[in-house]
Amino acid sequence: MLLFATLGALVLWGVTSAVTAGSPDPNGLIATPTTASRLPPSSTSVDLRPSVPGVAVVGSKAPAFSVPNLRSGDRVGVGISNAAPTLLNFWASWCIPCREEFPELKNIRKQYSLEELSMVGITFKDTRRDALQFADSEGANWQLGFDAKGTVAKDYGVRAAPQTFLIDKSGVIIRRWYGRPNTSELNLAVEGLVRGI
Repeated sequence: MLLFATLGALVLWGVTSAVTAGSPDPNGLIATPTTASRLPPSSTSVDLRPSVPGVAVVGSKAPAFSVPNLRSGDRVGVGISNAAPTLLNFWASWCIPCREEFPELKNIRKQYSLEELSMVGITFKDTRRDALQFADSEGANWQLGFDAKGTVAKDYGVRAAPQTFLIDKSGVIIRRWYGRPNTSELNLAVEGLVRGI
């Protein structure tokens, strides 16, 4: 009987050791992987921490920047010579929600003159060739900048695309969307921004 009890204890100890080996939990519980560790890199904007807290929040001044134009010509920026309110969108060619929102952005560009609304798209975590090919295929006719090192994204606390900011004439962020905004909500917010409502 003592032999069976000893064998049972050894088996139980072996199973427990195998399950808890390498567990970071001091109590020996099985470590549950986070969503981020279970998800492979994908074409969506899934990110447990889509932004850096306290960076580029609503009510704060939008960080000024100047980056190379995705196409060619003048540099693209915010906070340098923006006389109009600005819609700032972070995107990437491989990002499905970004692809889905491009026609909506194109429609917004059609509705307002350059004096009424400045639109700036910043591609990051992307190749210049892929970004340019996608933008041209969509007929994107707003300013497009290439954030090769992710510096602008970092300054705005952006870790995942898409993210969209509305910036008023004084350079203050008045709205921020994580992921693709609802179309009607975005249109209403842009109209309010342009009309000063």
